[in-house]
Amino acid sequence: MKFDYIYCPTQEQVRKHIQNCEGKHTQQVAYSTFHDSLTQICFGCRRIRSNMLKLVK
Repeated sequence: MKFDYIYCPTQEQVRKHIQNCEGKHTQQVAYSTFHDSLTQICFGCRRIRSNMLKLVK
């Protein structure tokens, strides 16, 4: 399964995507206190949305 990475400048934008997918798609959400970032992995949209600018591989 391949996912697209989408950068959202604010955590509020990530939260809006989480709410839009709520109840429609299976998703996993994580908050990092170290990076102060919110990340959503949506399996229905096949997208990773985060306010982390750089994706660590």
